[in-house]
Amino acid sequence: MSEIQIPGNDHDLHTALLDANIPTLLMVMTQLAGDNRWMAARYQPAPILVPEGSLFPDDSGGYSDELAEEIRSAAFDMLIELRDQGGVLPPAPSLERMRQMMEFSTAEPLEDEFCAMLLEETNFVDRDDQWRAQMDRALQGGQVEGFNVLVVGAGMSGICTAVKLKDAGIPFTILEKNEAVGGTWYENSYPDCGVDTPNHFYSFSFERNPNWSGYFSKRDELRAYFEDCTDKFGIRDAIQFNTEVQSMHFDADSKQWQVLVQRPDGTAETLTANVVVSAVGQLNRPNIPDFAGLDQFEGEHFHSARWRHDVDLEGKRVAVIGTGCSAVQLLPKTAAKAAHVTVFQRSPHWISPNKDYYRPVEKGLIWALNHIPCYAEWHRARMIFSAMDRNWPAVSADPNWDQPQRAMSELNDGLREALTAYISEHLGDRQDLMPQCVPEFPVFGKRLIIDNNWYETVSSDNVDLVSDEIVAVTPTGIETADGTLIEVDVIIYATGFNTNKFLWPMEVTGRTGTTLSDRWGDYPRAYKGMLVPDYPNLFSLYGPNTNIVHGGSIIYSIECQVHYMMQCLALMIGRQAGVLEIPEAINDEYNDEVQAISQQLAWGHSGVQSWYKNSDGKVVNNSPFSNLEFWQRTHDVEPNRYQLS
Repeated sequence: MSEIQIPGNDHDLHTALLDANIPTLLMVMTQLAGDNRWMAARYQPAPILVPEGSLFPDDSGGYSDELAEEIRSAAFDMLIELRDQGGVLPPAPSLERMRQMMEFSTAEPLEDEFCAMLLEETNFVDRDDQWRAQMDRALQGGQVEGFNVLVVGAGMSGICTAVKLKDAGIPFTILEKNEAVGGTWYENSYPDCGVDTPNHFYSFSFERNPNWSGYFSKRDELRAYFEDCTDKFGIRDAIQFNTEVQSMHFDADSKQWQVLVQRPDGTAETLTANVVVSAVGQLNRPNIPDFAGLDQFEGEHFHSARWRHDVDLEGKRVAVIGTGCSAVQLLPKTAAKAAHVTVFQRSPHWISPNKDYYRPVEKGLIWALNHIPCYAEWHRARMIFSAMDRNWPAVSADPNWDQPQRAMSELNDGLREALTAYISEHLGDRQDLMPQCVPEFPVFGKRLIIDNNWYETVSSDNVDLVSDEIVAVTPTGIETADGTLIEVDVIIYATGFNTNKFLWPMEVTGRTGTTLSDRWGDYPRAYKGMLVPDYPNLFSLYGPNTNIVHGGSIIYSIECQVHYMMQCLALMIGRQAGVLEIPEAINDEYNDEVQAISQQLAWGHSGVQSWYKNSDGKVVNNSPFSNLEFWQRTHDVEPNRYQLS
């Protein structure tokens, strides 16, 4: 057991307790006390609900000032005693105890499976012990020999993979096309670029960051976090930077992948590996529209993911093409500089308010996360409860709902009404923009975008919102379908990425000589989003049907996939198998289920036109599962489902 060490003086602790969340604090006190005195009925918090007429959940517990002060005072005394007299950290809660405490804290009944997931996500339970035990049995006290892994990409997925491979003692190399780690947080540097998931959840479970400066941090702080992880876990020396994979093919005779890379000096080299892990993500190859006349434009033009910091927007006429997440984030600061901005919109998005979007994390809370025993764990547990699957009931279609074109259900329609009222309120005097700003598709048909004064910006005097189709780019501007020519000096493409060309532009050739692009065509599909028949020993992280729409953290999903992959590697090593491959029939069965479920979810709705779908309307990008179900489906490897040889 670890000794409890609480630094600082009485003032530091008092300040921290003023900023601490009371229901979270009660869980800390309960764990430290080792009994139920702080789970008495008198301390029961109110449920975490969205008050009528609001869009914000209230997780304060609803305590009176007197009761809140009583709890803080008792916590102060308990922690002062531990600080001055010492103590040891209490054991992690059992599954039953976790459920009891979380049910008290949230005032809701919870499933054992959900609480089991929370035990891992808080690191009360080390999820890696599962695959470590499997690996230990496979190695029988020896070391991994004659087995190596190539990881393509040093973003969040590649870093997570590398940390686990190093822990397992499996030799690996990371190939990174950029000069630094971070993936999307390295490449994207447009104004106000940031995350739309609460930071204390958008971080590795095994490396929580108690020092986030904001509840939704911006790009520089996110990039620094991944740089710090790279150094803390000692994986930087395994990364070959400025090295881009050109192609890879599986050699059936040697049972190895042959990976052709381009080195920084332009030379080519072929590397070999038993296993390849694609950690390239989905948001790394910008999608630039092919407008007629684009090559004739006389001004500057660039994609938001390749932001030109050398282009001064001050006093310029700027076109922003797109109204997705990047466009929403970059528009206010762009409009503040430019003389005029014209936003070209194909379709509006549902945009959600969030009172914490620009809110700095209170200094007392940062202190609590760093120094109050177990506070960070319970803080993360309650945040996951609030931010992960709370919206899932509004995603599925109600077969008895009588307005299916408008919404998925009565609950989904209630969100539509609330968000529409929010749009109207924030457009102010520009109610004429309502038809352009209210989407026709159901809420969650596309991922909700967090508002950062979008509506105030598009309704300002120096911004125009244009919904007419772009037909051509001229030397001096943009021509729309109604014949209007809008003259601009700079064009910014906020047009997303080639998300459904998974692993593109790498040419990946399988066991029988078929390329992955030919196999998939317009319909990419993989078992659990990772494994593809005819491509043995290849794991694609954040692959087909793994994207999250309704809420949650992609880091959470990546950890689920990496956990599953590590069990697969233990299985290969234990059976001395040179090949692990998913059979065609099992892959088909899985993806048939994915499509059947997807058609009943908001993003599969017939009224949704998005990059989530292929040309046939199949959802190829998004997960059809709640975050909890994805954890369940990736938690335990199924040895009998694979062909091992």
